[in-house]
Amino acid sequence: MYWPGEKAYQFKENVEKSFMACGLNEDENNRQREVGDLNEIMDAKGGLEAALRKAYGPGRRIADGKKLLNEFANVMQIGDFILARNEYDTIVGLGIVASDYKYDPTRLRFRHCRKVNWISTRKLPFPDEFKKGVKWNRVTLMKAPYRKYGEQIISAIYGSEAFGQDVADDNFPSASKNKDGVSKPQILRHDHASFMSEARQYQESIVRQWAKEFGNACIWDERPHHGVWLKDEYALKGLVFYEGFRKEILEMYRDDRTKIGLNLLNNALRSEHIPYNLFFPMMNGQNKESTRAFFNELLGTDAIAEVLDVRIEFAPQPKSDYLNDGTAFDAFVLYRHKDGSKGAVGIEVKYTEREYKIGETEYKNTHDEQGNVRLSPHYAQATNKSSYYIPNCEAELVSDNLRQIWRNNILGASMILYGDIRHFASMTVFPNANPHFHSAAAEYREVLTDKGISSFFTFTYEKLFETLAHHFCTEEQKKWIMYLHNRYLFR
Repeated sequence: MYWPGEKAYQFKENVEKSFMACGLNEDENNRQREVGDLNEIMDAKGGLEAALRKAYGPGRRIADGKKLLNEFANVMQIGDFILARNEYDTIVGLGIVASDYKYDPTRLRFRHCRKVNWISTRKLPFPDEFKKGVKWNRVTLMKAPYRKYGEQIISAIYGSEAFGQDVADDNFPSASKNKDGVSKPQILRHDHASFMSEARQYQESIVRQWAKEFGNACIWDERPHHGVWLKDEYALKGLVFYEGFRKEILEMYRDDRTKIGLNLLNNALRSEHIPYNLFFPMMNGQNKESTRAFFNELLGTDAIAEVLDVRIEFAPQPKSDYLNDGTAFDAFVLYRHKDGSKGAVGIEVKYTEREYKIGETEYKNTHDEQGNVRLSPHYAQATNKSSYYIPNCEAELVSDNLRQIWRNNILGASMILYGDIRHFASMTVFPNANPHFHSAAAEYREVLTDKGISSFFTFTYEKLFETLAHHFCTEEQKKWIMYLHNRYLFR
């Protein structure tokens, strides 16, 4: 729920420029308190609370400001609905969040911003249920029991079939495109924000089950960033890993033979731990034949004659011979091809993730000082010599949607160029319920040549688990596969 200032005076600018903005309450002299860029503040000593205390002065209440800014910057997700209101009387518009948080220092006030696709400015009465005993800040996340009223408002604007259907709004004619030939926006019941929310709730339920092992101890806590975080004491027990090989993984960690870090052990929601749960049994030499048959079936080939090695968190070294950056495969399978040469499968594992914002090093490797797309020599060589890509598609490859998929693909291409392998397949796996990677994979294939398409594979967890069951058939392996179903699939 978004309040665009008194009498919604800011809403016209919001609609014209496709954004929303918020800030702290004004002081007694009608000056708005400012804390600066939240991206920088969250990482600074003392974090948001220290910045708020400085802005408000000693002895002032900071709870409301902390809640507002944290939810606006960290909790709100792309794809969330935004209901804009005019005081307590009217809903003035409906939009969908279209960007991550951005700080705009050029604005006189309300410098905390997000892009929004405003898809309706139809006015509706503000429901009485919202007015009773509820304190609304400038931006407030609607949670039960008020969420149902928000859904009722959306249905009132779009009709009873709003969710999962084309938007039906006065701003658009009833056909699938408007008078200018522009497609109408669509609202999906299973958008990415909904998927992430469901995944979080499901992993919270998993962690509550683990807590019973410790007498219902509180083994997890809330942190400001995305995740379901185990307290360090319990994280170090390796609870995120399957019990059947948890001890062996932790021994690898203690022997410093892997890149496992505390954050990986802490966060039950993110994907860092998942490659271990999916592929650790394949590191056992006794399972090489099952692993060979599994990947042959999954990739639709008979070319893998022998599995030579399976690694988790693997990057060829020295990096200067390859992409000269930090790109690594979540899992890596080295094999002997039936023609006698070596081949590899590089695997990227996702769970709730979506696109990634570009980092400073990535930007320098993909843009010049004027901000134009220009690939570093390492990136350009692997991209161009791979013959995977159609001409002049660099801008698409370096976009947030495709950049990581592309880098994993050309890391394998660089290994071919360096002579490590002759054959390579890049594989991305994700839950079927993750809408982002379905669309990103389709977008990526649009810039691939036939050779590129033959190098790129995507599989859902559901397909992966089904294929595992064809080749890993002992009673213990069946328990492992059942664990994967129960741990990660909730639809």
